[in-house]
Amino acid sequence: MDRAQAVADSVLFPAAQDVDRGVRPLGDGLRALADAGLFGLAGPASHGGLDLDPIEARRTIAAVGSGCGATFFVWVQHHGVVRTLRTSSNDALVEQLLAPMCSGDVLAGVAFAHLRRSGAPAIRAERTSDGGWRLDGHAPWATSWGVADWFAIAAASDDGDVVWAKVPGHEVPGLVATQLALSVFATTGTVALTFERYEVATADVISVADLDTWRRTDRRHAALGQPAVLGVAERTTRLLAERRDVDAVDAARRLGDELAALWNRDGELTDAGETVESMSDHRAACLDLARRSTTALLASVGGAGMDLAHPAQRLAREADFYVIQAQTADGRAATLRSI
Repeated sequence: MDRAQAVADSVLFPAAQDVDRGVRPLGDGLRALADAGLFGLAGPASHGGLDLDPIEARRTIAAVGSGCGATFFVWVQHHGVVRTLRTSSNDALVEQLLAPMCSGDVLAGVAFAHLRRSGAPAIRAERTSDGGWRLDGHAPWATSWGVADWFAIAAASDDGDVVWAKVPGHEVPGLVATQLALSVFATTGTVALTFERYEVATADVISVADLDTWRRTDRRHAALGQPAVLGVAERTTRLLAERRDVDAVDAARRLGDELAALWNRDGELTDAGETVESMSDHRAACLDLARRSTTALLASVGGAGMDLAHPAQRLAREADFYVIQAQTADGRAATLRSI
């Protein structure tokens, strides 16, 4: 976590407004994270990964998120792919990609949120005669297009499996990307992906697993929420504490006490015995703290905070984004209960 916070403070945060507006590329921040050895959070030590425990990983993620949201959002997608790849039975793919992914020499993106939706599969996977798969459908959200070297795409089969496929990070026959217009993280290469009879060779199949089992695991994972929202709260609290204003400093102290309590609770909730409901309530409380802390910062700095060159407006937009990032029915209900 200390390395991550050092990179966030010295590299990511000073450049964040420029990255947010597209004035400066994401690559500088991503390279700084790679140089600090922070691309292997979820990777095994055998392939150069850090293999962090869940609490330390969440703290590290929050530290990066406190620096630059756009850089963070590209970086964090990568770790989900590392987790998926490290459990793959496709040994050739693991040996080819896992070590360079842990070092940051290869960057991966992912598209899977559509699996959380009920009804017909957003992307349907159909077996082909040669043992591969054919993908058809639409993934409404994929980040890192134009930045990532490749993507892990999740699709559902008629037999109730989730098929994870490796696809290139650029358009090819059967794969089309459509840029999304976002009010935050607009420089992250976030697109919708459309597949039309896209052929996945057997060598590019990462894994095939039971979809219902995946959904149960994902429900718990998503319920705990994105720790980067606490990174936003941490950054805004620090900025408030630096103000020459008694009320701002007092607000920073009170918000900081709440932040510490939420981090303590975050550690407790990594226990497998906790309910989805209690984790979802914690997610809602973290979102509320980030919203209130960014509002406090905007109030403290006044009109200057709405200038695109000022971090206050960016942090407020990022706090709002985490309301819907990885939001499930459980998270939505908890957030609405907390209002």
